[in-house]
Amino acid sequence: MKKSCSLLLALLMPASVWAQSASSSDDPTTPVNTSHWQLGLGVAASDNAYVGQGSKITPFPLVVYQGDRFFIQGITAGVHLLKSDGVAIDAIVTTGFNNVDANDFSRADLARRGINRNDLDDRDRSIDAGFAASWTGRFGQLRAVAKTDISGNSEGAEYSLEYGYRMHWAGFTITPNVGAVFLSSKVADYYYGIHSDERRRGVPGYVPGGSLIPQAGIGVVRPIGDKWTLLINAKYTELPDKISHSPLVDGSHGTTVLIGFSRAL
Repeated sequence: MKKSCSLLLALLMPASVWAQSASSSDDPTTPVNTSHWQLGLGVAASDNAYVGQGSKITPFPLVVYQGDRFFIQGITAGVHLLKSDGVAIDAIVTTGFNNVDANDFSRADLARRGINRNDLDDRDRSIDAGFAASWTGRFGQLRAVAKTDISGNSEGAEYSLEYGYRMHWAGFTITPNVGAVFLSSKVADYYYGIHSDERRRGVPGYVPGGSLIPQAGIGVVRPIGDKWTLLINAKYTELPDKISHSPLVDGSHGTTVLIGFSRAL
């Protein structure tokens, strides 16, 4: 089994600080600066436990906008449908970091499993649309997300439930969280199974089916002066046997780390 990197975020998957902070100004991971616009740069380090891939670094522009109705939080954008007394319901569009190019798999490790890397297809990044609902109170925040891929890749759905509790220490806002995400059979089969075209090329078939993945993470927000904000999020996921036993996987857990700096305009 390969050693996974530790991550700052969560995918570090349920989702990133920015993806999860979109629902409410009371959200424990929302940047504390009150400016409507913040711009910056984020970097995601993810290890999805794919054979031979190791840690993947993905830089991305960090754009934060919080309006009365519309919002952008890094990799998530949406509209507030309801926002009142600690309860928020949003329609969202977001993406993830579960993609992998076929050439990133280890040819030697796949060969030992009877697979020719040339017979594999890429697993492309999804673009997901759906709804997020959260309840925030004195005992923390409970957040649920239901989304489906609209990119034409997996065309499947994901459902997540997460609980987080916000704490303050030395100027930092720290939010430990625990939860789980359910991948529909289409999502799990697309990212961790063997596709029908690959089976026709002679790759031994494997179909994991719907999978429940527990996870735990921590989010950190720290204002720096009047304009800058540091955001960090890390998440650890424990892969169920039906995913860890996939011929494309070498490991029993995944990690994702996101870190970013944003500046209020």
